Amino acid sequence: MIMTKIPKTGLFYMSDEIYRPPRTNFYIRLNSVVGSWRELCAPVFDAFASSIDGRPVDPVVYFKIFLIAYFEGIVADTALAERVADSLALREFVGYGPAERTPDHSSIGRVRSQLAKTQGLDEVMDRVVAMCAQAGLISGDMVAADSTLLPANASLSSLHSVTTGISVGEYFKQFREQEAKASPQNETLAPEAPPAEPKGKKGKKKMPPVSNEEFRSTTDPDARITSKGSSPAGMYYKVTHVTDSKHQVILSAQSATADTGECDAATAPLEEAKRRLQASELKLGTVVADAGYDDSKFHGRLEEMGVIPLTNFQVPETKKPEGFAKKDFTYDPERNLYVCPNGKELPLDTRKSDRINYRASETDCAQCPLKHACLDEKAKARSIRRTPDEPARERNIERCHTDEGREQLKQRKTVVEPPFGHLKTNGGLSRINCRTNKRVQVKITFAALAWNLMKRVKKLGGSRVLARFLCVWRSISQIFARRTLRVTYVLQ
Repeated sequence: MIMTKIPKTGLFYMSDEIYRPPRTNFYIRLNSVVGSWRELCAPVFDAFASSIDGRPVDPVVYFKIFLIAYFEGIVADTALAERVADSLALREFVGYGPAERTPDHSSIGRVRSQLAKTQGLDEVMDRVVAMCAQAGLISGDMVAADSTLLPANASLSSLHSVTTGISVGEYFKQFREQEAKASPQNETLAPEAPPAEPKGKKGKKKMPPVSNEEFRSTTDPDARITSKGSSPAGMYYKVTHVTDSKHQVILSAQSATADTGECDAATAPLEEAKRRLQASELKLGTVVADAGYDDSKFHGRLEEMGVIPLTNFQVPETKKPEGFAKKDFTYDPERNLYVCPNGKELPLDTRKSDRINYRASETDCAQCPLKHACLDEKAKARSIRRTPDEPARERNIERCHTDEGREQLKQRKTVVEPPFGHLKTNGGLSRINCRTNKRVQVKITFAALAWNLMKRVKKLGGSRVLARFLCVWRSISQIFARRTLRVTYVLQ
């Protein structure tokens, strides 16, 4: 039978007539997991004024609204305010009745800027990680570290020189004028030949370099120039995650400028992850990362922390494909020297900054029958550089060749990539819509909090089944109740 639904609108409604979300609703289950939101959000209360001046604010309300943005995949504050006002389930989660006015987009943006002035979000993250550890979602035996570039809310046209103050457009204009003066037109060329233009690779126009040391954005001074893969250069931030391998819980998430090295950007998050694991009486075991973290300093730094580094190693390229590489020379730690394939010794030569140089004698290299495969044309003796943390990198390479190491390296992508993919695709982090590193850190922290809370809610598999059973049982009870009423009415 086909029918036309006619909306029924009334002037007044009873409270039991208004729709209530079922127990299987995500936000109801989230409330059961967190328990006391006020206790969880207590560390961020210092971001708000304690005096009576200004508009009164409940931090718990806005804390939940910021989490909703990542649960619902909403980027703009206007869309977030409309979504909260439109959904009865979200109104109940936030704590607003059907007739109350929910916060508007201006209040949401203002409160978010207030949270950038406090360090309380780190303590909230500590509590959420401890909550996940108490539920058995974290082991600490193996964690994965990785970084990604997120587009900043700034354009290349906003760049200005730090020393001269000119814009990047004016800088390019002056460069083209200097190039035109340096190459006079039609003086040495034939009359029909076009004027010469500076060319780069593949016939492109030659452009001057734009460095992060010389240029800064006037809209977002913390954004940096870099390129992502084969895409053109742009303004980015670098975000690093440290994720536990058991249930992909994010132990630490921090943002840094895009020109920060991956190893340097991962040091602080790893230290923070170790501290949070120790707070839950867990130990940070093996740190797995890709080949971008193959650095002897990084390996030595992790070993000083009491952590086992496991990263893919890079094979350095050599100008002599058939010649001897560094791996063909044997290092003798007792005598602190290298031995070449011909049996000659390369003793310690000079120490330069943080590198140690080993060099063979020119006499041995001149008489060596293998010098054509070992030396360049202009070189007189073979030299090898070694960093102080080179033994840590060598131990890492040995672990990479073991069966356990290969298996852990295979698991790396399944551990650290899903949080990045989800937060970019569904969490609204495909592009940063705020400015300055402090505000970016707030968004990254809330994204990690939302991810971990989703993992904690997912742990309530038994509660979900129980809730569905209760809903089915309630429906069956109502059916039997109606039939009983009908039978009673017929008998009467």
